[in-house]
Amino acid sequence: MENDPVMPALEADSRQPIGRRLKALRKSRKLTLTRVAEMSGVSASTLSKIENAQVSPSFDIIKRICDGLDIAIEDMMGDAEPAPAPAMNGRKTTTLSGSGARFTCGQYDYKAHATELFRKGMVPLELHVRARSVEEFDHWSRHNGEEFVFVLSGEIEIHTELYAPFRLKQGESAYFDSSMAHIYLSVSAEDAHVLSVSYDPRPRQAPISAYMHAAARPVDESDMPPAQPRIAAQQR
Repeated sequence: MENDPVMPALEADSRQPIGRRLKALRKSRKLTLTRVAEMSGVSASTLSKIENAQVSPSFDIIKRICDGLDIAIEDMMGDAEPAPAPAMNGRKTTTLSGSGARFTCGQYDYKAHATELFRKGMVPLELHVRARSVEEFDHWSRHNGEEFVFVLSGEIEIHTELYAPFRLKQGESAYFDSSMAHIYLSVSAEDAHVLSVSYDPRPRQAPISAYMHAAARPVDESDMPPAQPRIAAQQR
């Protein structure tokens, strides 16, 4: 466990929230670093560096920690205590312009909506699709449940393990079984902008990381590169 991948250190302000949150969660459960290492598969030395804002963990490391602690990824993204399960119906939240949890990887940039709600049945994600070829992926998305995707701008090509690739333009949508491996490619001049809503029918929903590419990592809004016009992909 000593070779855990970590990203180059970011500025302290962007490292500290995750480290503070991890330490608070660990201490509230009276867990040692060694015990968390056993639960998560992340070395105790890496956990200590995260808690002390010495490194910025990759999304994979955060996912392993959250899975080991049996918490949703949203629980690690802020300082507030996780919201308790609602005692009555009527939950509500809004995600305003400029807000939402942001993640990125080489293929997609994500903005997660409604992160204040825990154990929700749907996972709404806004994506800028940067990938242009299948060869850019060493991992295809696959998660429990069903997925709805709606193209806000641009055009995408969806590849799955069971169907021939198909394309969606602005205003068009698809709905499919998300346990089937799948990826999105941009085939328009600009990076496509899409809304993806995943539904998990299980009583205990998977952490939000399960609905993203394995390489995705949390970022500050200032770190997100702007979508750039690109030459449309050639017809394959």
